[in-house]
Amino acid sequence: MGKSRTDTAGKMNVLKSRTELLCLSVNTLDEHTTPEDLHRLLADIDSLRAKVVRYAKDLEQSSRKDEAD
Repeated sequence: MGKSRTDTAGKMNVLKSRTELLCLSVNTLDEHTTPEDLHRLLADIDSLRAKVVRYAKDLEQSSRKDEAD
């Protein structure tokens, strides 16, 4: 597992990198794509989605904390 990111810029860079990798994976799909390839792609999408949800919650908590200060 990688290090947990705590800074917003770092989190956004992670999301951009993961999205670029996902796009590269999609671009490799062709007539030779197997069901297993598609299941891996779905797993990658689910993983990215979970990361986006987690980062969104972190940002919401951070903005609430900033408003309270």
